[in-house]
Amino acid sequence: MGEICGGDGSMNGSIILTRRLSMQGWRTVGLIAKAERREEFEPVLLRASVDGTDAEDIADHLFFSRSRKVVAERLLRKATVFGLLEDNHGRYTLTERGGKAMADGKVFVPEYGTWNIWVSGDPLLPSPVLRIDAADEPGAYIENRNRDAENKRAFHELPVEIRENQRMEITPPASVDLVAVRIDELGEKAEAVDTDDASLILVWKVRERQLRLQGKWGGRTVDSELDAPGKTPDEIWDDLLAGEWDALLASANWLGESDRRRWDRGRRALRVPFWRTAERERESMSCDVRFPAPSVPDFGKFDPLTIEGVDIAALSEDDAHEWAIWRFRERIRDFATSEHYNEWWKEAAEPFAEHDPERPSRNRLARAEWSASDNAPTVRAWHLMAAEDWRL
Repeated sequence: MGEICGGDGSMNGSIILTRRLSMQGWRTVGLIAKAERREEFEPVLLRASVDGTDAEDIADHLFFSRSRKVVAERLLRKATVFGLLEDNHGRYTLTERGGKAMADGKVFVPEYGTWNIWVSGDPLLPSPVLRIDAADEPGAYIENRNRDAENKRAFHELPVEIRENQRMEITPPASVDLVAVRIDELGEKAEAVDTDDASLILVWKVRERQLRLQGKWGGRTVDSELDAPGKTPDEIWDDLLAGEWDALLASANWLGESDRRRWDRGRRALRVPFWRTAERERESMSCDVRFPAPSVPDFGKFDPLTIEGVDIAALSEDDAHEWAIWRFRERIRDFATSEHYNEWWKEAAEPFAEHDPERPSRNRLARAEWSASDNAPTVRAWHLMAAEDWRL
């Protein structure tokens, strides 16, 4: 089957999940409100927040002149159109939307027009709406000249994910100004628009609990911070390992249970069988773990991923013994005096203390090395046999 790990174990094991964002664009007509700072409404909302207000009250206390009553009435009616106040036969009271505008210092100003709306169904996004731009519709003269082409324009039902976000305050993460918007009303039909000039990826840094939307759109850089999922790094790691095991079970590369990697949460190490490790991993006690198709439940699949520098430990007692012997033999580069022999074994067996592997006697190991050397004894065999013969 080959190695389960690869690399020199020199990195810190960060989990960074990425994937390209799939999106669609739609053009439709409707009423969309954008958040703005409208200072003229602030004192009006404040007056209305106590016991309500009316045109005379606003004229007297804000304009300091009863003659400005008509101007005050116009301001109150505009606040009502924006949903900030409710008109009760000339008496205006604060709405929930108006209270929020007071707290946030911003008013959602509605505008009717034709809009390009780009959406994505990616489960990591707080809302499917990525971006909303005003769209320029062709004028009457152009339309008359191109009526045949216009008749060929294909219109579709507006996607449900857009309709489900109506009346909600959202901040499209790929927008130019990252201004909050509210979709108040949209038409029934929409025309598809292309997304060729947009290339976006999601970057989820699990350990840092950071999620960003990054890329390019029409020559501009997109780099927006999103709320990362609440899953802990340990939970994500468990999900990745479970997904990999499920993939093995479903493939022709099925492995026995004794070959399975298992995460030891207490030791924070990946338990692995000795035979499936590379030499550099046996010594460093770490490996790089590759996930060809990582997936996280509820959040989907991600790009191929390699997590570097993951600590490893023996899967079983037999693995620990074989592993300790291998590390011990690799340390015999000088005459194996009793002092050296004990030091080398202590160092080689230290990662497997929980299994307490048995140290081989120098005599037995020397004879085994000499026998395995055939007619050309290795340097290791000489170092062992000489120390044994000379009783060093």
